[in-house]
Amino acid sequence: MNKPDTPGDTGRGTPAAAGTPEEPDASASTGLPENAGGRRRNIFLIGGSILLLLGLAIGIPWYLHARRYVSTDDAFVRAHVTYISPQVAAQVRKVLVLDNQFVKKGTLLLTLDRRGYQATVDKIQALLAAARAAHQGSRYALAMTRRTSTAALDEARARVAISQTAIASAQAALAQIKSDRAVAQAQVAAAAANLAGAKANVLAARADDVKTAADYHRYASLLKTGDVTPSQVDTYRAAAISAQARLAAAHKIVLAKNAEVAAAQAGLNAARQAVFAAQARLQQTRAGLGAAQAKLAAVNVVPEQVGQKKSGVSGRTAKIAELKAELAQAALNLSYCNIYAPVSGYVTRKSVEPGNFVTVGQILMSIVRPNMWVSANFKETDLTYMKPGDPAWITVDAYPALTYKGYVQSIQAGTGAEFSLLPPENATGNYVQVVQRVPVKILFKDLPKNMPYLAAGMSAVPVVKVR
Repeated sequence: MNKPDTPGDTGRGTPAAAGTPEEPDASASTGLPENAGGRRRNIFLIGGSILLLLGLAIGIPWYLHARRYVSTDDAFVRAHVTYISPQVAAQVRKVLVLDNQFVKKGTLLLTLDRRGYQATVDKIQALLAAARAAHQGSRYALAMTRRTSTAALDEARARVAISQTAIASAQAALAQIKSDRAVAQAQVAAAAANLAGAKANVLAARADDVKTAADYHRYASLLKTGDVTPSQVDTYRAAAISAQARLAAAHKIVLAKNAEVAAAQAGLNAARQAVFAAQARLQQTRAGLGAAQAKLAAVNVVPEQVGQKKSGVSGRTAKIAELKAELAQAALNLSYCNIYAPVSGYVTRKSVEPGNFVTVGQILMSIVRPNMWVSANFKETDLTYMKPGDPAWITVDAYPALTYKGYVQSIQAGTGAEFSLLPPENATGNYVQVVQRVPVKILFKDLPKNMPYLAAGMSAVPVVKVR
């Protein structure tokens, strides 16, 4: 049998030092095994690794998706809304459509009381018939006045025409005679110029004759002294004779030119007499025209009557045109008593009932056209890479399980705040930058025929692929 341990024994067969307390056991004080701390660190490391991998697995796709797609929940379904208003004031007789009813273009929506407008049309038609009858009577009166014109008026007009023709003929003759006078004056001037030239030639020939005669006499006196030869004297004698002959010829030319001047002057005098005679004839024909015009003025009462009748015809023609315009307007107002759908769509906000009295411009109902789109207000920071034509996917809150295809049609050239009723004024005070939103128009693409009902104003969430 083993002996029990003594108080000084450490339990391992080695005695403990005297007065030294024994170290407590850590495992005994915490109640955990010796490797519990290491296990806890391993669990933390494994858990952190799993969380890191999970974050990477989720974050990387999310980051890639965020780089390629942008979306917003500030988007609504929009549609073209046509407001139906009457163009005439009247009482409603029938309303032929119901709220939310689909109508096609040209469908009769409601009718107004047309009796007052029909009476106006009938009244104007009667006035137009009376005006046409009066117009026909004025035309008959005009034709009668024209047929009763007197022979004296025709004769006076003929005399005036004859006198005007005679004046034209006399004026033409006077112009021709004046032209002949101008020619005669030109001939006189030319003859005078030729005569002056001939006289100048006489003066030149006379000077030459004097010079050659003086030379001859001087050389003839020198022949006696033997200073010149007889041949030289003969030469100067021949030159003197030739000069005398030229002088005689020049005198004859002067006589001929004088005769030409006299003949031209006689022609000019005759032309002047002809001008005087033509002017007298023109004055005579003008006097005859004055007499014919005076007689025409004395008997000319028919044109005034014809003008008066023409004025009456023109006035009645204008009255007919005025009544036609009034009739067209009255017929148009009558047609406005039937109000038709200008477009195809759904009737909404119907606020009219039979018996109501409606006025011009009063909104009776609206028609929402079925062609809709999405107006999405994207943050300005989402528009960096967005452009028209980018594909989009649209989810409507009413049908969360359905996704519609679409594309970006256009981006508004201004933020929503810029076109608000009271645009922000940032020029004064402290400025805090706020991310603005820009409306983007997104059209649906390849909608199915059995598409669920969409209403204007529904909330939507579009996702646009920008890269």
